[in-house]
Parts: sequence; C-alpha cells; structure tokens
Amino acid sequence: MNKRLTRFFILLIVVFIFPFSVGATIVDNAEDEVYLGGKPVGIEIMSEGVIVTGISEVATPSGIQFPLKNSEIVKGDILVKIAGIDVNSPDDVKYVVDNLTNNSAVITLKRSKNYYEVTASYVIDIFGERRFGLNVRNNVTGIGTLTYVKNGIFGALGHRITDSETGISDELQSGNIYNADITGAIKGSFNKAGELSGTFYTSELLGKIEMNNDFGIFGRYTGSTDNFRKIKIAKMEEVKPGKAYIYTTIGGNQPDYYTIDIVKASTQNSASVKSMVLSITDNRLIEKTCGIVQGMSGSPIIQNGKLVGAVTHVFLSDPTRGYGVYIGWMLQNQR
Repeated sequence: MNKRLTRFFILLIVVFIFPFSVGATIVDNAEDEVYLGGKPVGIEIMSEGVIVTGISEVATPSGIQFPLKNSEIVKGDILVKIAGIDVNSPDDVKYVVDNLTNNSAVITLKRSKNYYEVTASYVIDIFGERRFGLNVRNNVTGIGTLTYVKNGIFGALGHRITDSETGISDELQSGNIYNADITGAIKGSFNKAGELSGTFYTSELLGKIEMNNDFGIFGRYTGSTDNFRKIKIAKMEEVKPGKAYIYTTIGGNQPDYYTIDIVKASTQNSASVKSMVLSITDNRLIEKTCGIVQGMSGSPIIQNGKLVGAVTHVFLSDPTRGYGVYIGWMLQNQR
C-alpha cells in the first residue's frame, strides 16, 4: 500500500489575510441535505506543468556554474515544456534533458496566465548529470478536512489552497483526495498556529479535485458515503450566537463532536470566508490541540442539528478562536 506522511503547512490559513467579497446571493434552502464530512482527507493538487521552486548554481568538474543566473525565471513560475516537449513531473524533466540532441534548449514557462520562453544551455555536474540548475516539483500535498458531499460533489477546507513555498494558487486547480489518518498534533500557542500530522494513502482514492477557490476545494466524490450521516443545511439567518459543535478528527479517521460557541454570526449580502467568529469551549479539544490548528480547516460546524458552515481560520493571538464560513457560500462557489 502506498502511503505518504505529510504535515498541514498549507491547509488552514491563519488570520493575516484580508476578507474579500463578491456580489452574490447565498444558497439558502433549509430543506437541502448533504452528507456530513468531518473526516480527514489527503490532498494532492497539481499545476499544468511543474512548479519552479528556485534556480541554483551547479557544481561541475571545472567549478561552480550558474546556467540560468541572468534568466527571468523566478520561484513560482510553471515549467510546461522543454524543447517543445510537455513536462508534467521532475522525471519528465530529467528524461527530456537527458535526451536533448543539443546542449541548449528553449524552455517554456507560465507566470499567472502568460507564457514566455527562455533559451538556456545545460552543464554537466560532478556526477555526470545534465543540469540547468532548475529546481522543480509537480504537486502540493497536505491533509485537510472534508466538509460535505452533495449529489456526488464534495467540498473541503473552506478556503483556497496556496503553496506556502512559492505563493502560487490560481495555477493549482486539479488533483485528488485520498483516505487519511491523523497520527499526531502539535499544540497551538500565541502567534504560532498548531498543526496536525497524518498519513494518506494514494491507493485509496476518494475523489477528483476540479476547482480550488477562495471557498475551498471541490470536485467529484468517488468514495463510499455508506457510513456518512445526512444533515440539513441551515439558512444564514438561522445561525445565531451561542452553543454549537464542530465535527472534526484529531486522531485516526473517525470524527467526533466538540463544543464551541458561535461568538458572532454576520449578516452578509456578499460572500466572505469570514462569516462567523468561533470560540472553542470543549476541554478535550483544548487539552489536545489548544484549539483550532492547521489541518482542521473544513471541519463542519453544526448548530441545532443543522450544518451551518465550516472552520476556515485560526486567530494567531488566541488559538481557541477563529473564523468559519457559511455553508451556503461553499455550496454556491462549488460551481
């Protein structure tokens, strides 16, 4: 069985960002039902080609050389072709470079929505390998929380995935989610978000990511929902300050209910990922994690037996507090 150990460095945004809004009308049908999530999922999301994580010097038998020193390539660019040949993984890059018939090639890259070309010559490193000094990888991985499944479509995270190393986001639009287990937790503290760690299994595919936007990741769910419970969706005006629950997993893969207070429930005429202010009150969760931690984003929020939203952010100044997004905004923005 293939498995990957990963940490949650990308899957819950801390409160550095500014709220945004778009003109919209919230999906607000209280009779709608969804399958309730709360389970951890492994996430692998990819760009069109491979992600440039940097350019570097190359140690050669004749000394240090820097083939791309004066190029315009920067960290976060997407490498899509070498010598006109598509590359979609570091192995593709190595294969194409190893089989070049000339010592130089046109490299095609993408930045935002614009493509550009660079002509470069490779050098031979001290191990006899051809190198441009271009550092790449082809995906972003982590573990987050499934929020819901509705009509075969899943929603998770409640916020956009952004690659923490390069800052890219719009380029990450397709990938997979997998079955996962939570294996440990680092507690949050003042000015430092805590995090969960876990293992996900690439042999246990649960769905295909088709969209990554400000309200989460969405796509076709291919796993079983036999053990999921159905839950009604609350209208925005039904959400009130007071006792509620988050349904989340802090060990293994079975979620549990933890008490919270909804401190504030905003009236919103346009979509925002900061719909509610939450306060963790459950001593079990506080003892284990000190509150909201990375990897918990997407955890369903339940009040009066209805799904009202999902956890999205943690306050760095107080890990027992954070933000949640209304479930209607997630459902509206899954398409």
